Order: sequence, then C-alpha cells, then structure tokens
Amino acid sequence: MAAIIVHCYYTGAAGAARGFIREMQRSGLQQAVRNEDGCLQYDYYFSAQEETDCALLEKWRDGPALAAHMSGEPMRRLQAVKERYGLETTVERYEVKD
Repeated sequence: MAAIIVHCYYTGAAGAARGFIREMQRSGLQQAVRNEDGCLQYDYYFSAQEETDCALLEKWRDGPALAAHMSGEPMRRLQAVKERYGLETTVERYEVKD
C-alpha cells in the first residue's frame, strides 16, 4: 500500500495561525494525533513570507489510517479549534509508493 502525504495550509487574520498552533500544542491535541495508529508525521510550520499563514505536513502509513484519523475524535476537536480561530484551509494529498 502507498503512504499518504497531506499538506494543509492554514490562512487567517494576523496572529490566528500562531494562536491555533499554540492551542494545538498546549492542549495535547497535536500529540493525540501523532499517537494515532498509522501517523508517521504531524508537524506544523510557519511561513517566512506571511505572518498569517502556516502549514501542516502529515504522513500516514496508508489510506485506511488517514480515513480513521479523519473520522476520529482528535479530528473533531481540531475542527472546533480551527473554527475558533477563523482559519481557512487548503489541502493537498499525495500518494507515495515504496
């Protein structure tokens, strides 16, 4: 099976992305996702060009692991946090074959 790479780009008002990331880390939600079965990478990065942007780089063992993540409790909690910060999301998905 192919591993799945996901790039999520978050855009919002000044300071919103940084606040979102801080809450994800302080609440333990980022670590909860990292502990999900099949999660190989789940890391946030800030844009050097835009104060309002950040990226999330994810890697999942396979499609079923990503599907389980998308329907799981950490994802529901993440959506609520994202809404509080008013962030827009753009997602790119790639399959990586061994």
